Amino acid sequence: MKRAETYWQAMVLLLVFMITVGVWAVLGWLLHLLRTGEQVAKPTPLPHSQYAVQIVEPLDGAALKASVAIGVRSACLEPGFVRAELQVDGRVIAVQVNPDPETAPWIVQWNWQEPGEGTHTLSVQARRTGGVVETSAAVEVTVVPAGRLVFASDRNGAYAIYEMQTDGSDLVRLTQGPGDGRQPAPRKDGVLAFVAEGEGGQSVIRQLGGTGGEEIDLLPGVDPAWAPEGVRLAFATSVDGVSQVFTTSAEGGPPTQVTIEEVYGGQPTWSPDGMRLAYVAEQEGNWDIWVAALDGSEPSRLTAEPGMDWAPAWSPDGTQLAFVSDRGGNHQIYVMRADGTGVRQLSSFSSGAEAPAWSPDGFWLACSAYTGDGAGINAREIYLMRSDGQAQVRLTNNSFDDTDVAWVWMP
Repeated sequence: MKRAETYWQAMVLLLVFMITVGVWAVLGWLLHLLRTGEQVAKPTPLPHSQYAVQIVEPLDGAALKASVAIGVRSACLEPGFVRAELQVDGRVIAVQVNPDPETAPWIVQWNWQEPGEGTHTLSVQARRTGGVVETSAAVEVTVVPAGRLVFASDRNGAYAIYEMQTDGSDLVRLTQGPGDGRQPAPRKDGVLAFVAEGEGGQSVIRQLGGTGGEEIDLLPGVDPAWAPEGVRLAFATSVDGVSQVFTTSAEGGPPTQVTIEEVYGGQPTWSPDGMRLAYVAEQEGNWDIWVAALDGSEPSRLTAEPGMDWAPAWSPDGTQLAFVSDRGGNHQIYVMRADGTGVRQLSSFSSGAEAPAWSPDGFWLACSAYTGDGAGINAREIYLMRSDGQAQVRLTNNSFDDTDVAWVWMP
């Protein structure tokens, strides 16, 4: 028994000795660091500037409608800031001085004068009393042209025609049914043609606006497109079971047949001079873009790729045609010269894009892209981009189908 007690006492003494030696070793190491001017390493703190200075408005990725001035609001969240600079694309455009540096937060209101259309990077640099400069996180925004867009959406059940500002705000429903409303075609005087579901499910071109301001049926058909002068209307309708392109006068009279296709002809778009139509025709199992005179003479094939080329849209200056093609694997927006040369791909959305529409000034395109939360066609959302494919900005964000976008002509 005594031998066991002696053993455990020895073990305790040994443990106490080892702890004592360890403590002295740690103290000696710390003393050495202090003597040599070194410091004990500390965890690196997170960058402070992203919390101390922030751009509150606009939000990152926002679309901003062009105007004489755009408001920008920033916040310096801690006391001690004496000066702040608003930078756009790396250039200082405005400076403000804090009248009370001890006040926090310091909310700074800016007026961004004459912002140019396109994508811009905003940041704020703020200086503290000690001279330290803090920089906000960068915010990327896109300035879009002022105007309005119309489009079709099933966000409230059946498809209806909606109108909104080019920055995605001020949404207004234009058509009330009954049945679906698709393919809006605005005229310069504000009259809107669109495709509605008529009796028996037949597609009929309906007009909204004009005399009385009520919806009236014009004629059976789809793909309405007003001529530049607003008197004639191009459209597609079935003849002996085959879709063909026609023109008609808004003032009445029989339609004039433009195409005589064996399989399909449709999706007309007017040249700016009102003398020709570009359209889609299917031949030998392939959809391509064609152009012809209004009486159907002098037809010329503009695309000849194995892929599907469709939805042509003539630029306002007449030099280019935007269209959709799956020649690269999925449907994307392309542009080519009016004679079919110089084809360039503009979009590269992972799941595709369609329905290009030119702005009245020819510097922008609207389209729909499959980026939404819905499945299938319910993933389509409305986008704007420059006519060279740059400055892409999303205007709608939901789980419904937003498509068939067109620009409203502004007086």
